[in-house]
Amino acid sequence: MASLTEIRAALKATLKAAVPDLSVYSEVPSVKQVPAVVPMPAPRPDGMTCDFNGAFGRGMDEWTLDLFVLVAYGDPALAQKNLDQYVTGKGPKSIRQIIFNAPDLGLADGTDAHAEGIREYGGSFASAGIQHVGAVVRLTVRTPSN
Repeated sequence: MASLTEIRAALKATLKAAVPDLSVYSEVPSVKQVPAVVPMPAPRPDGMTCDFNGAFGRGMDEWTLDLFVLVAYGDPALAQKNLDQYVTGKGPKSIRQIIFNAPDLGLADGTDAHAEGIREYGGSFASAGIQHVGAVVRLTVRTPSN
């Protein structure tokens, strides 16, 4: 079973291996350099961030994470083009493609991650200390709990 800390570390390693110039931070206010991703636990529609009652009553933990994706804001057209590389469905910088290619995040313990979709495209996050434009990629991570 992977803990939330282990999932975040594995996610960082997976993203950095695919896109070496991508910075991965533990919280939005820590962002010093873009492009960047900040994975944060997020509520599902039922309000929970993690479901501990997976298959067979204790067989799986299911985490919901929002990946805040930030790119530099300068020329708006260039910023949008840069953001699109990370949030599109496939390509060398596509977060969805990166996770699809390595759904176990390198954990080799039965962990399985997948990107569900994006929201807040074109937004910015007030607590980030640099000019940027961004989007949020929703990620679900299932990990055996026994």
